[in-house]
Amino acid sequence: MSESEREQNNQSKPAEESLEISEDLVSRLAENGIFSRDFTALLAAATVIACLGLFQNSPAVIIGAMIVAPLMRPLSALSLFCLTGDAQKIKEALLTLGLGTALALTLAYVIAALMPQLEMTGEIMGRTKPTLLDLGVAMAAGAIGAYCQSKKNLADSLAGVSIAVALVPPLSCVGIGLNRNFENIWQGAALLYATNLVGITFAGTVVFYLLGVKPTTKTARRGLFTAALAVTALLVPLGFSMREMILENILSGKIRNILMERTQTFRSLRLEKVEVLRFTQPVRVLVTVVGKQDVIQPKQVALVQRFLEKETSLKIKLRVRLIAAQEITEVEPLQEAGAAKQAPSTETSKTKSETGSTITESETKPVPDSGTNPGADAETKTATESETKTIPDSETNAGADSETKTTTESERPTKPNPNQD
Repeated sequence: MSESEREQNNQSKPAEESLEISEDLVSRLAENGIFSRDFTALLAAATVIACLGLFQNSPAVIIGAMIVAPLMRPLSALSLFCLTGDAQKIKEALLTLGLGTALALTLAYVIAALMPQLEMTGEIMGRTKPTLLDLGVAMAAGAIGAYCQSKKNLADSLAGVSIAVALVPPLSCVGIGLNRNFENIWQGAALLYATNLVGITFAGTVVFYLLGVKPTTKTARRGLFTAALAVTALLVPLGFSMREMILENILSGKIRNILMERTQTFRSLRLEKVEVLRFTQPVRVLVTVVGKQDVIQPKQVALVQRFLEKETSLKIKLRVRLIAAQEITEVEPLQEAGAAKQAPSTETSKTKSETGSTITESETKPVPDSGTNPGADAETKTATESETKTIPDSETNAGADSETKTTTESERPTKPNPNQD
């Protein structure tokens, strides 16, 4: 075989491999771009799970919705057909994506309307401020998703890709925000959803291009240019949001240092969190502290607010959230336990004295002459020496009646007998 023939064979092998990869992707991803009954069922279930997880503020439930959600399928198909230039397949993928978005929005709106008493949770608010970091996550997930689609043996990794980039949760937040008429929620969540869509599509297109799928038609070049233009357009709002987040973190750290190091009011407290909202005028600062009740007064808050305005050169509205806490040591419970032990003994003595089971005499009673009653001699002597006489209960001692009678007779003064003279 001549050298020219070898060169032709070497050049034909990559072309055949590229053609084989392209045909395999088209045959598998064409089905993913079609709006089907299975797609509808999975998306409806994912939306319900996501809405319930958002209202429960449960990340685990939301992750379950990400796994079930099938929106990655039409996005992968759209990434491929933007390069092949198949206008029909592009329309089918866009139609599936549009119908799926409308379905998820409607279900989220209805679920929010059925539960008007539920409040906005941290999981909902966390999806209202997308930044360039979210675009980076979407592009990384789109790239690895396209690579897994091109390899049949990596299909099991698509579940992890779906978790990495969330599509249904921000879409559910849009429906919830529209129902509650919270513009900051539905607008921020819509921006995050658009960021994920564009990032996944663009990154997938780049990966398919690197795998050998080349744009051969004018439609393919136009689709690639449109994806790049959409990413560029998103850089403006996402970059602005990223800048605000960085400035808020810097300002929050500065305020924290000022409060803990240069103010006497907060130095003795435990500072939990400092939240800053720079979008408002004046800048809102919410400080969360833990301490004793009424340890901070409105006058102190006003003084600290003026001090912060002087140090930061910003108009600030300071709010302090005080979480009341009480410290208890082991000494106090022990003292209380000792007092509790003494209380029952005192009560017992008092009860016994009141019931008359024990008779305590403060003075010695006059004892009559023993000559008139010889049987009372020992009994009278015992009462005089101990000054305390315990009378047994009549129910437990059968001889109590006779003893009581004898004691009573001995205590009576004896009249002299005139016959003795």
